[in-house]
Amino acid sequence: MVNNSGSAADLNLSKRRVALRLTTLAWAVLVFYLSTERFGSDFSQGLVAQALTVLHISVSPRTFHILDTLLRKTAHMTEYGILAFLVYGSFAEQQPFRWRLRQAIWCIGIVGLYSLTDEFHQRYVTGRHASLVDCGIDVAGAAVAVGMIFEARRLFRRASSD
Repeated sequence: MVNNSGSAADLNLSKRRVALRLTTLAWAVLVFYLSTERFGSDFSQGLVAQALTVLHISVSPRTFHILDTLLRKTAHMTEYGILAFLVYGSFAEQQPFRWRLRQAIWCIGIVGLYSLTDEFHQRYVTGRHASLVDCGIDVAGAAVAVGMIFEARRLFRRASSD
């Protein structure tokens, strides 16, 4: 049932916005959880070791360390890229993924601040450490995600005009 002040489309938009904001919050909680001792370097090294075993690949300890570092930094970029995508979409009033430069800048800033709080949290977690380099990687992941939103909108606009 729709009240007199809003249409069914407004109600659907409101429901989508709430769902997107709840998803954003859930993802932020997951990112925080992934910063616990359980998902430290022992966890990522175990994943790399399993992958190498499954693929029947043997590498030097130095190469193993490089692969583990690449996995961890790629995970940082990915989880914060997803967070940025969700933050960007959750703050739109109408079309969630319509390109807005100011919204993109705010989104990257918010994700960057969240990254700082996450690194601060890691400072007090056994087996983890805080790293401004990781914050930079997180912000880069956010910027890549926002750039992907821009590029996708540009491509869709071009495709619809053809």
